[in-house]
Amino acid sequence: MAELVIMPKLGFNMNSGKLVKWYKTEGQSIKKGDTFFTIETDKTNMDIEATKDSFVRKLLISEGEAVDVTLPIAVIGDKGEDVDGLISEALSKLGKKPADNNNVPSGHNNEEVKSTDDKIIDTSETDDNKRVKVTPRAKKTAMERNMNISDINIKGTGYQGGICEKDILKAEEIQASQKVKISPLAGKIAAVEGINVSAVTGTGAGNKIMKRDVEASIKPAVKAPNQNGFEGEVQYSVDGKEILEIAPYEGIRQVIGKRMAQSKFTAPHVYFTKAVDLTETLKLRKQINNSYDVKTSVTDYVAIAVIKALQKYPEVNASLQGEKIYKYKTVNLGIAVAAPGGLIVPVIKDAEKKGIVDFSEDAAEMIKKARDGKLMPSEYSGGTFTISNLGMFGIDNFTAIINEPEAAILAVSATQKIPVVVTDENGKDEIAVRPVMNLTLTVDHRIIDGLLAAQFIGEIKKYLENPMGLLI
Repeated sequence: MAELVIMPKLGFNMNSGKLVKWYKTEGQSIKKGDTFFTIETDKTNMDIEATKDSFVRKLLISEGEAVDVTLPIAVIGDKGEDVDGLISEALSKLGKKPADNNNVPSGHNNEEVKSTDDKIIDTSETDDNKRVKVTPRAKKTAMERNMNISDINIKGTGYQGGICEKDILKAEEIQASQKVKISPLAGKIAAVEGINVSAVTGTGAGNKIMKRDVEASIKPAVKAPNQNGFEGEVQYSVDGKEILEIAPYEGIRQVIGKRMAQSKFTAPHVYFTKAVDLTETLKLRKQINNSYDVKTSVTDYVAIAVIKALQKYPEVNASLQGEKIYKYKTVNLGIAVAAPGGLIVPVIKDAEKKGIVDFSEDAAEMIKKARDGKLMPSEYSGGTFTISNLGMFGIDNFTAIINEPEAAILAVSATQKIPVVVTDENGKDEIAVRPVMNLTLTVDHRIIDGLLAAQFIGEIKKYLENPMGLLI
């Protein structure tokens, strides 16, 4: 029996999803457990499996298209089953029209073709009898902005030169910029070339922008070899900088940016750094790795030291939510990981119940899933404290931004052998070469004072320099 496949809701805060890849095409059979498609959530990419044996009858959205959760994205059913009604219903929910010329309303001299984003392009005559191809979404956007499509002097970038929503928005941007003094001819040239005239200096009377000013701001395309040895066009910004690439600011990168900015400008960040001698920790690590199949990392020992320090100072294992401060007994420790799609923080739940070997196994598994893009939302949410380690990249020292709603984060730098002053058994000072690591604690100063932060990072240092306490 035919049914709709919907955009799944994979987390409490997930409102929409972006279709990254279809693994099946229309008409193909699909088995329960087969990977059907991949979607991009606010944190990672997730492969979604089919829940039953069936046939793919219709794919309703394209790769790269985003829709709200619970909206239909595909129709599956038996081979040969009549699914036209279900497809029409699904397209209606998505705000799309069936690609069927017979469905064009009577009384309109229109034709329908598909645009690059699978929207139907409506081709009709404008007031000056000029035929223009335009998508319904572009029409709606233009109406909302009181823009007459026939007056738009920008070449459409959609299918067969059709005008898309982005063309309308670009036209609006150019129209807004043209509120400066500019001659009609200069304005037309700027519109065609996509020039932001607000960045052009006018040389006419009263600083009016003239044709010569706009033409002077147009950088000619220069032929140059690209990385594959073929000729291509060199692009320039309005102010003359050569452009290597223009990438969209969207998806995971955009989410990370917004959350980091919110954290940085909401919570007053204060930083505390301590140098830690890892001589004894590295000795203990070697003994444990020689005794177990699991190979522990330095991060594992830092993590256990953090967990024990959080149990002693639960004021740091906290979050500020509204007008209340929550202090947690449970330690859900996040480990920041650089995944292909951007930074993600898998969370080891109930970490205070784990010994060094168990923690190391769980952390290794979660980090691998993070790098493979296989984490479930429940596995990267609910943290109470985060560790960010760039030591493997040789970073001497850095500060990290708090992962809200947590109240603190620890930045772990590289271990380096440096000369330090040590005291021998007879109380005599001497210089010795020791493996030293810098730890930098970032705290939310609204709920964590300097003294508490100093005590907390001091506790971590104590455990790492006397690591037998980590095993108790």
